[in-house]
Amino acid sequence: MENKYKVAFATGSRADYGIVRKYISMLNEDPSIDFSILATGALLDEKFGNAKTIVEEDGFRIAFECKVDNKSEKLSDTTNIMAFVLQEFGKFFEENKYDLLLILGDRYEIYSVAIAAAMNRIPILHIHGGEITLANYDEFIRHSITKMARFHFTSTEEYRKRVIQMGEVPENVYYLGALGAENCKYIDMNHVDKRLLEFPEKKIFTVLFHPETLNAQSPLEQINELLYAINNYIENYQFVFIGSNADTASEVITNRVQEYCKEKSNAHFFVNLHPDSYHYLVKKSLALIGNSSSGIIEVPSLGSFTINIGNRQAGRVRGNSVIDVVCDCKAIDKAIAEVINMVNCVEIKNPYYKKNSAVLYYQTTKKILAQAYKLDYKKFYDICYLK
Repeated sequence: MENKYKVAFATGSRADYGIVRKYISMLNEDPSIDFSILATGALLDEKFGNAKTIVEEDGFRIAFECKVDNKSEKLSDTTNIMAFVLQEFGKFFEENKYDLLLILGDRYEIYSVAIAAAMNRIPILHIHGGEITLANYDEFIRHSITKMARFHFTSTEEYRKRVIQMGEVPENVYYLGALGAENCKYIDMNHVDKRLLEFPEKKIFTVLFHPETLNAQSPLEQINELLYAINNYIENYQFVFIGSNADTASEVITNRVQEYCKEKSNAHFFVNLHPDSYHYLVKKSLALIGNSSSGIIEVPSLGSFTINIGNRQAGRVRGNSVIDVVCDCKAIDKAIAEVINMVNCVEIKNPYYKKNSAVLYYQTTKKILAQAYKLDYKKFYDICYLK
């Protein structure tokens, strides 16, 4: 029997797993590929909803679990997690070799996975490289992973050019669109939380707010500015909060939000949602309020607006449905009023959408695997020579 290609996807959060579900399902069903999931971070943590169960229900095999203490009060908590993940994955990759490791984005724990893989000469395919997010440590982590990766799938042509600018060989850099911009359109109602069906259509706002880790304003101050703005609309609209991710100081935001939801009957908190539930909720909403990349990449495909707060996503390409505001209650209040008045008046376009992106990802991955045996030392591509 012909040997199978051994491929894995490393994931540490519900968000990156949700983005790639359709694409990796094709890999998982391919008889020529031995596919598995390598899990760590918040994905394995009850505190963040234990999204591991979603992965298993989708029929994926988890080949390795690296459980971490997701304490996130101080920056040293984050660096301790990074050190532990690097150590554990370093040992794992010593004994387990892969033809290709798929890594998405810029999570700090996945950065450690990338280092461990690169040190063990495991080829990395990096998804969503070349993007800019100025107010978070994700920015330099993303670019660092790019330099460790052999292959790259970017979400826009602009990002493809930026990855090449960083010295990556052009024929290994593919502009294939953003998976999330396409797969969010296909919602399986069997996975939708029944509680969400009770919320009225276009009379709700979804709120997803993460810490802005390079901001002088404290996370508590950041979330309070948002809550002050919501107070002016809480009597007439429903506000559904989704739990923050496992970034430094995320617990401060989560605790404050839970406290707020106990005080307000029209405020609701879900620590975690299945991707189909999340997309259904956002589609029913007037807007996503917060600072998640989902608001930039996915939400326009769902026909809803985005009120993007602060600089966490500063630098990303954005569509006409994204309203950028500073983290100030008056600015957020004004944006909410603007969204309410704009409904049905704007034709929303998504610059990240590319038809059949999941199929393109799958077909291109197969092409890469077919040439994996030819891999030599990673080369630096010079776009110019300084004299």
